[in-house]
Amino acid sequence: MLSLLSKLFGKGRAPDAQSSTGLTRTARSSNRESGRREPPRELDWSQAKYVPLPPSPPTWEVDGRDEFHRECNDPSIGPVFQAGFKNQHTKVVKLAGDLPPKQRQGRVGEVIAKAYGKLIMQRVKSGQLAAAAKQSVEMFERVPDHVKDVDLRRFNRILQEMGKSGTKHGYEPVDVASSSSLPLFEASEDAPWTLVGERKLKSDERPDPAFTIAVIDARGTWLIDRSGASAPSSGVKSVLRRMDRHGALVGEKTLYHDAYRTGIGAAGSGIAIMDSSGLLHAYDEELNIITESNLCEDSRVVDHFRTIDTDYWGEFKSQVRAVDVAPEGDRYLFTLADEAWCCTVSGDAVWGLVMPLKEGWKRVVGRSERFGVAQDVEEALQLFGLSLPVDPTDIKQKYRRLAQAHHPDRNAGDPSATERMKALNAAFEILTGVDPNTLGYEESDVTYFSRTGPDYVMEIEGLRLEITMTGGVPQDWVYAASFAAVDGGAYLATYSGKVIRVSRKGQPEVVYDIGACPKEIVDVGRYTYFLTPTRLYIIEDSAKLAAFLDVFQQGRLLVTQAGFGLLTGKQFQWFAHDGLKAGELTTRDPIRAIYATDSGVVVQTRQHQVEIQGLLM
Repeated sequence: MLSLLSKLFGKGRAPDAQSSTGLTRTARSSNRESGRREPPRELDWSQAKYVPLPPSPPTWEVDGRDEFHRECNDPSIGPVFQAGFKNQHTKVVKLAGDLPPKQRQGRVGEVIAKAYGKLIMQRVKSGQLAAAAKQSVEMFERVPDHVKDVDLRRFNRILQEMGKSGTKHGYEPVDVASSSSLPLFEASEDAPWTLVGERKLKSDERPDPAFTIAVIDARGTWLIDRSGASAPSSGVKSVLRRMDRHGALVGEKTLYHDAYRTGIGAAGSGIAIMDSSGLLHAYDEELNIITESNLCEDSRVVDHFRTIDTDYWGEFKSQVRAVDVAPEGDRYLFTLADEAWCCTVSGDAVWGLVMPLKEGWKRVVGRSERFGVAQDVEEALQLFGLSLPVDPTDIKQKYRRLAQAHHPDRNAGDPSATERMKALNAAFEILTGVDPNTLGYEESDVTYFSRTGPDYVMEIEGLRLEITMTGGVPQDWVYAASFAAVDGGAYLATYSGKVIRVSRKGQPEVVYDIGACPKEIVDVGRYTYFLTPTRLYIIEDSAKLAAFLDVFQQGRLLVTQAGFGLLTGKQFQWFAHDGLKAGELTTRDPIRAIYATDSGVVVQTRQHQVEIQGLLM
């Protein structure tokens, strides 16, 4: 709910004490307690242990983006990329014919091969087999380094269809291994594993492709169908499924809400899901609801938007970057921009923290006097019999007089009194952002952000010139958060690349500096994992860097007490906690499910499974 200051008075910014915008600022700085019933505590990590780690390189330094941009700007091959972006496959092929072989390599070769594949499939579907065969041969000649077995097998099938239809051609089939002749499962030579029990799954055993692995923990696996496609009934937005270590179904729950944010730790026994409307749901291992909380209506969230002047991006749901439920199931946490809150399942705050501002910024308190009216505000003012300009004190006094006159207790014989009282409460909350039932409304200041000093100072012929760059975001948002496996603590990771471990009471204990915000934080007790887009860090005993691996495009992370794995579509790699690779498994078909058993690990594709004996998860 927006407040009087943001809805009625608007937003003002000015560097001076009083400016043309009407913003008045005090000289004191703000600790964000102004106007908030339950303000967060500013996090001070000066006394915490500082652990600098090898910085995680940004994605654009390792994905070849600079080279890609140079290629896109090249006058010869740039047009090929542009046509590929627009799915103009015919144009890509035409342009490729004008390029010398040396320029049909690398990324541009991938674009050309993709265009050929799309055109060949279109020819086949329309029955133009001769044209499809001709383009296949042309593809083999122009981009031989990008021809895959699937392209060769498709060419042979085209020739077979042409033979059946009596169409004459001068092509010969190419040598290529049949897809059915490829091994379903194959372990690397260095892997100390044995593959046993390879078999085809029965129809009722096959994993549903609608589900994806959320996490593998000590007792089983969480799976989520984010589309609700696996549910037989309509109206289902998502489906939650719990499997035990042996792959047996523990339970399944159809959810009538989507899964916009999820939080789950490898050591935990529950899962937190926030839907796109801002409602937080926490489930235990048996899929029973632990707690539900409407974060949009949480008083801490309402106060945040009411008293902080900042240019937020997008909807409320985009401000909440992380949610999680404690392993014990007694607490949950959520982040809001640069704040993090830990609450009991009943909604009471255990602690609330706000990150320090970025260097060069400070908080100041001010009050805006600008005016602007939205329709809901205007209607609320009419109900109170007020008009602009109006003082916040007038709203409070008017509300109290009207509430005394229309309260249902004073109008026992009037059935409409309850509805009038509800309307008064709603109008008061629209104008103030405060629930009148709390009876705690006071005039509140708004926290603004300003620079602590100029970015540049120059002396020109005795004149001092100060330049201040006001762009950018002053706050350091919390982009990832997770409960610790033991001790009731938590990890908070900021956009600037700081990961702060806090105690159960919210006191900072350790600050890890990795230079990039991790996508995932997984704590399994002795070891903690920070996964960025390019690097994986393994921390031992909270302070020691056990290992770090470059993992760009190496797959998703699966962590257990015994080690960790990296899973891509057709490859599963397993590592010890010290980062040493134990081995890898490659599959003919995409991996759909992985289950840890007492003697090894079961890996399932859509139709087959195998057990890896000797790999303990």
